[in-house]
Amino acid sequence: MDPRLTVELALAEPGRRPGLWRTSLAGLTPQVLAAVAALTFIRMLSTKIEDVIYVADHHELGAWFLELVKGLFGPLVMAAPMLIGIFATANLGPPRGPKRIAALTAAVILSAGAGVTLRVAIQGWLDIGTGWDQFAGFLSYVWPRYAVLGGMLTIVGEFYRREVASVEAMQRAEIDRAALDREMAEARLQVLQAQIEPHFLFNTLANVRRLYDRDPAAGGRMLENLMRYLEVALPRMRDSESTLGRDSELVDAFLRIQRIRMGSRLTFSIDIPAALLAHSVPPMMLLTLAENAIKHGLNPSPDGGLIRVTARVEADRLLLSVADTGVGFGPGSGAGTGLANIRARLAAQFGDRASLALENNDFGGATATIALPLAETATA
Repeated sequence: MDPRLTVELALAEPGRRPGLWRTSLAGLTPQVLAAVAALTFIRMLSTKIEDVIYVADHHELGAWFLELVKGLFGPLVMAAPMLIGIFATANLGPPRGPKRIAALTAAVILSAGAGVTLRVAIQGWLDIGTGWDQFAGFLSYVWPRYAVLGGMLTIVGEFYRREVASVEAMQRAEIDRAALDREMAEARLQVLQAQIEPHFLFNTLANVRRLYDRDPAAGGRMLENLMRYLEVALPRMRDSESTLGRDSELVDAFLRIQRIRMGSRLTFSIDIPAALLAHSVPPMMLLTLAENAIKHGLNPSPDGGLIRVTARVEADRLLLSVADTGVGFGPGSGAGTGLANIRARLAAQFGDRASLALENNDFGGATATIALPLAETATA
């Protein structure tokens, strides 16, 4: 993450103020320090191959190795201001472009010079190694070499930083794409549900009109029941979620309205265990199945029949069924708008984890069953 973004986010939170020191050294981890120390040691070792062979032959390798470790002091002293200067410039300097290149180049050159000066100062104070009397020659010899080495490591670090930024950008793009897909799926669900509402309402109002032509008193009673039903149903039709208990109430109200129209030709039962009533379900689907059972199952039958609404748990699925004793499925059955919308809504919301199955049953009618993933319909 860009250190400037870290600072902005932290400042946005009350009572939180990151220090400039911490911000400037962001990324200077113990792993980086260990890697620099290891590279410094390897470089020192590579310049003393002949000494290694000599001390190995004279069995003085242990003492020589100890002296080599002590010799790390000077290079590590030089590395300290270089790391601070380069990391501070990378974190606080220009984020990209020629200005960043110029700033990092200056940081490498100046911090290398500062490192050489600090090394000579400490060694002179401790009276070890190079002193101030040799400063000019030591500076002209060591400064360019460490500047080149620091520049190479900085280039590697910049490539790594860009790679990390590219990966983070790809991850953010993937997260944004997933969020957009969810929003598109939710919008599609709303469109599909909006198609169901007029389909249901127009069919019901058409039934009221036909009943008024034959029996105005019965039509009046049906209209009163419809008004009471809509008073309960309309505020919930736009909800993105419902419960099995709420939808069973809507189905019960709907079937009572239909029984006024059909009289003795319609009987129904709703058998849903109390333990399942609080489970979340997609709204209006159970109602659509009940409407479909009347329209395509009982209406074509002279004797009408029975509609039974049930819910049960089977393995890891919640099964919602609407069975009728009507005429059953014939050629072309199951292709109506209501059932097509149920399939589309299930696919959009659950993918292949939910389904709608239609089959003829043993009573001469048909059974429609919605299977939902139980883990995603848990009690709220």
